[in-house]
Amino acid sequence: MGIGRLLDISVRTMSTYQNALDVTSNNISNAGNAEYTRQKVLLSTEVTQGGIGMGVKLQDVQRIKNNLVDSQIRKYQSSLADSNLRSQILQQVESVIAEPSDTGLSYYINDFFNSWSELSTNPNSSQLRSQIVQKGQRMSERFSEVFDGFESIQSLLQKQATSTAGEINTSLALINELNQKIYETESRGMNASDLKDKRDAQIDSLSSLVNISVTENKDGASVINIGGVHGADLNVANSFEIKFVNGQMKLVSQTDSSASVQLSGGEMYAISDLYSNKLPSYKSQLEELAQVIVNKVNDTHTTGFTLAQNGVSKTNIPFFGETAADGSIINSFVSGKMRINSSIVNDPRNIAVSSANANDGNGDLAITLANLNETSIGELSGKTILDAYSGILSDFGMEKSKSDSTIESNELIINQLSVQKASYSGVSLDEEMANVIKFQRSYEASAKLVRVADEMMQTILGMV
Repeated sequence: MGIGRLLDISVRTMSTYQNALDVTSNNISNAGNAEYTRQKVLLSTEVTQGGIGMGVKLQDVQRIKNNLVDSQIRKYQSSLADSNLRSQILQQVESVIAEPSDTGLSYYINDFFNSWSELSTNPNSSQLRSQIVQKGQRMSERFSEVFDGFESIQSLLQKQATSTAGEINTSLALINELNQKIYETESRGMNASDLKDKRDAQIDSLSSLVNISVTENKDGASVINIGGVHGADLNVANSFEIKFVNGQMKLVSQTDSSASVQLSGGEMYAISDLYSNKLPSYKSQLEELAQVIVNKVNDTHTTGFTLAQNGVSKTNIPFFGETAADGSIINSFVSGKMRINSSIVNDPRNIAVSSANANDGNGDLAITLANLNETSIGELSGKTILDAYSGILSDFGMEKSKSDSTIESNELIINQLSVQKASYSGVSLDEEMANVIKFQRSYEASAKLVRVADEMMQTILGMV
């Protein structure tokens, strides 16, 4: 082997192991960086066209990744973000419902029907009659407060949806930008591992906002699909916006409103599902319950007789609503409010609890009205009013419990997957320090070869 060749091999080897030490040092310095992916040096033999060995070369610097684990982490992160936000919003709904407490609907419903029971003991009492009006108004106000609370939460969800859509668009634009930078960097033969780490972190962040699928094309670019709609690749980044169709919140492409995202995870799914389905369902069930109370009270009340005035009792008076010219009852339940008949509000003597005309001491119908609270009602599937209300609360409680349970299970799974990822892609300081020693010794050996070549050169020169 010629002295020049020996020097060439030694210098190339020193350069290779210097680069290997740089990679190892980078690994060590990022040991505490959760977004960093461990890099591994791949060395290979440098040979001439004649197959003669010319030392070692740095063939590649690999990112040590497990795409299956990463995909699973993103899947469960999406589910966890959905459950977390869902639980937070349901907690707000819980505060609006305020059960069990003396400000909950059940308290005011009971209080309203109990007031009829009290009136049955003294049907002529103006105080007890006024009390029925007051408790009926308070029950109505509480229903209205709950409905207003639901609408307030829906309004906040609408704003949050718009904000989240903006975050999705920003994330897609960044992924597109990083795809381009990675492509340009690798096209120049440079390592783009750090850029890929940034791109992975951005994809992870996006998975918490909305359900995504990720593939890699032949150019090494990450292709993002959001619920069946193209999101980003090397060339483009799609933008999304919120649309409302028949009361349903939709995430659609800004360039094609017919391209609607099929949401199944992430914060956006929680927002959309609660806004479009859960809250309207709770509100609809409570409105149905309120309407049943109004109708059943009116059914009984219209058959009764008021206190006699000038020797005459009136009948066919609804407790809720007004009597129209055609005899029908109107405005009994409007925009979430039970409206007590104005003639009763103005004069509680018009409360009709007597089963007979001009029989003021008769309170038979007050007992019937009081018992409505414990009567099975066909319109409520044979349930009592409070049982029906408890059923609504049970559905809500199950949804909240399901969200909390999903949070716990997803956190456990993500922790387990993160341990797997760390064992595979994380930096082991012990391993890296062993590599430092190995590469350092190889570098020192190469340096010794340079000295050997130099000594040989000096010997030859001394012989001339």
